[in-house]
Amino acid sequence: MRFFVLFFFLLLSAACGVAQNEQGAAAEGIPPPESAREIPMPHAITFKVYERDGYRIVDFKAPVIGWGGSAQRADQTERIVLAPKDGTPPELVGDLGGAVLVRTPVERIAVNYGTLEAILSNLGVSEKLVAIGGVKSYNDDIRARARSGELAQIGYGWHVPPEIDTLLGAEPDVFFDVIGVPGHEDDYERIKRLGVPIVPIFHDAELTYLGPVDYVRLVGMFVDREEEADAFAAMVARNVEELKAKVANKTKRKAMNAWFAGSGRWMVTVRNADNQLLTDAGGLNPMARPDDARIDDYNRVGSEVLLENARDIDCWIIRDTHSQTFTDKAFLQNFKAWREGCVFAIDGSVKPDADAFDYYETAIIRPDLKLRDLIRMLHPDVTSAPYVYFQPDSKTPRP
Repeated sequence: MRFFVLFFFLLLSAACGVAQNEQGAAAEGIPPPESAREIPMPHAITFKVYERDGYRIVDFKAPVIGWGGSAQRADQTERIVLAPKDGTPPELVGDLGGAVLVRTPVERIAVNYGTLEAILSNLGVSEKLVAIGGVKSYNDDIRARARSGELAQIGYGWHVPPEIDTLLGAEPDVFFDVIGVPGHEDDYERIKRLGVPIVPIFHDAELTYLGPVDYVRLVGMFVDREEEADAFAAMVARNVEELKAKVANKTKRKAMNAWFAGSGRWMVTVRNADNQLLTDAGGLNPMARPDDARIDDYNRVGSEVLLENARDIDCWIIRDTHSQTFTDKAFLQNFKAWREGCVFAIDGSVKPDADAFDYYETAIIRPDLKLRDLIRMLHPDVTSAPYVYFQPDSKTPRP
């Protein structure tokens, strides 16, 4: 998925299997703990959960991908042990040697990404937050607490490594750390050595758009909200399947998500979760490339590539809340989507005065809402539900 700009229950078994096969070794490479029962996570490929002797073991393995780029290092790996506070924790020896121990349920939580704020809010435990990235939260209550100084501000993971002194001062029981930029892995290890219970979050590395929803279930295990988390994930997956069924027999319409990056260059969705959304909405992406977990969903291409591949697209997502508005009518008139008025922007659910954008928070765990928007864009006879995130563009010049 794309990071914040300029810095950013079941699928059909066959689709899920394809995505996992394309990922290859992302969920492999860490020997599973001995004599442990795996707790199924049907969509996530960046972590696995096991249960043994009354405690949980979570294994993470995922690449860290730069915005619009690719992973430059080996995949990050980590083993986390979740041990109930009312029992004796296991010794961190043998197959638990080097693991991070977290006593559950946690009461004090630090996060550095809005999606984690959204997860905690949907689970009804946002009051447990003691530190967040900053004051750009879409949640009014969380933002007010940050502005008042009640919540420590440790920096957003899509831009800077965590502010370690501030994090230590917040004294969290757990720090959910989104490693958003290559190179921040070193800061992760430093925080771990200082004794902060740290858990890596790799929702942006999930190949499918339902992968991040399993992170709701994971966080639910830390805060004693498993039942609520399971219900949330099942609701999203059920909505997705119902929406996909509505367009299953529709003729595919060509669609492109490409926003102007300046100097004749465009950032275009070509693979992975974002491309899957277009496909499942009944779209056909002429710019699609094979999925690859070690490469970002977006490619940077020149204007001539768009002209060569996308003149006849039916709909075009041309802008989000941060990208430049493209105004060259001479160029735009080459595209059917612009001439026929099917030009969209990802700029719904924003709070401009707070510089807050729910697309980077709740939308990541509500792909059903994004899918519904895209279906209305491509097949308006299927649904008339209000747009939430994707909506007709109001800034790009009209024919």
